[in-house]
Amino acid sequence: MSIKDDLAYLKSIRIFIGLSVFIFGLTTVMGYYAAAIDPELASNWTKELEMLKWILDQPPVLIMVIIFLKNLLASAMAMLLGLGLGLIPLMVVTSNGFLLGIVGYEAVQKAGMLFLAAGILPHGIIELPCVLVSIAIGFRLGYLLALTLAKEKVDLSGETRMAIHFLWRWVTPLLFLAAAIETFITPIAISVVT
Repeated sequence: MSIKDDLAYLKSIRIFIGLSVFIFGLTTVMGYYAAAIDPELASNWTKELEMLKWILDQPPVLIMVIIFLKNLLASAMAMLLGLGLGLIPLMVVTSNGFLLGIVGYEAVQKAGMLFLAAGILPHGIIELPCVLVSIAIGFRLGYLLALTLAKEKVDLSGETRMAIHFLWRWVTPLLFLAAAIETFITPIAISVVT
């Protein structure tokens, strides 16, 4: 398949991309305001992140591999388990959005908006679109499964093959690049603003 075909596919799922971006944005705002209103709730959510601190004690290359595999697994699950009527992508997008809102609130309170931007933007401009497109593809597969169950004629197997193609051709290498940036460049950006 050519890049033109891949772009046409993205255009064909734009409503699902819009849905994933909307839900992510909404839950991010909800997480931000939930953290502002109820610090204890925020503390409970961020305890999950505290358990991952051991990663920072690893060599940088291993940190990069762990970040890459974590994001690839989340993207693959959101995408391919969308066949469960879109419930897994919905859980992935809402939990990640809410958690980003909470972390964002805490970062802004401790070090300001510039610190938050430095901690997210370098790798986030690649990582977030990859994850959100994966979620959108998962929503699309869930929608097509619902149509299949309603006895509509759809090419669910062709769409699943396209999802796998997209995962390996685009999402995997871009998430690897984002993990490298998060490991080696984002800390530099953070140190510049602190």
